[in-house]
This record gives sequence, structure tokens and C-alpha cells, in this order.
Amino acid sequence: MNTTNLMLCAVSAAALDICALILILAAYVERKTSTKKWRRSTGGMELAEQNAVYPLDCDEILIGRHASADIRLPDISVSRYHAMLTISDGLWVITDIGSKSGVFVNGNLVQRAILRENDVIKVGTRRLVFRKRRDKRDR
Repeated sequence: MNTTNLMLCAVSAAALDICALILILAAYVERKTSTKKWRRSTGGMELAEQNAVYPLDCDEILIGRHASADIRLPDISVSRYHAMLTISDGLWVITDIGSKSGVFVNGNLVQRAILRENDVIKVGTRRLVFRKRRDKRDR
């Protein structure tokens, strides 16, 4: 009787391990697939400045000086909560969310603007370029 119970326990443990492995593999495949879909729908864009690159990896990105900002620009000319980047139907939009110095796109003061590749965004004294994401090999 003891041997039978041990065998059943061993078989159950092996079955659980196999189920866990299948779930892990399925999650990995789903993540890879969703990352490809995300890159396709967002155009694989990023914001770049002279010494930093900020990948646009979610559908709502807060730009500001505050520690909670998704893109944190620790510069006194940047408001704590300066601007919001959002994507909808494949279009990236930047919106000024009450900053003191404003948001400029290609030299024009904007409250809200649809972004296009190579647009230059000025937030405080920071100059960010909205561009296609570059491969790590290109850096």
C-alpha cells in the first residue's frame, strides 16, 4: 500500500511539473507575440535626447521631473508633471498637462499635437526627438 501511494505522489508531482512547464512556455510565447503586436501598433517609437533614449513601451507615458514620471527629466525647467504621451489608433499624441514652460513641437507651442517621426519636442530646456526605435546594434 505504501509503495502505491508513493508512486501516485510521484506521478502527481511529475504531472504538476509538466503543467507548470507548459504554462511557463505558453506565457513566454504570449509575451513574445504581444511584444511584436505592440511594436507593430506603436511603430516602435522612442524619445531620444543627446545622452538618453526612452522607449515608448506603454500606451500612456507621463513626462516630468517627479520621481513617479515614466520619463523622468530631473531638470528644474521641467514641471513635475509636464506632459502626457498617449497612443490611439497607431497615432502618438503629446498633451501639455499644465506645465509652466509649455510643450513645443518643432518650435511651435502646443497644448496637444499628433507626433510624426523626427519631430523635435521641447520640454523645459530639454530637447527630445520622436523617432523609430533603433536596434542595440545601431547604438
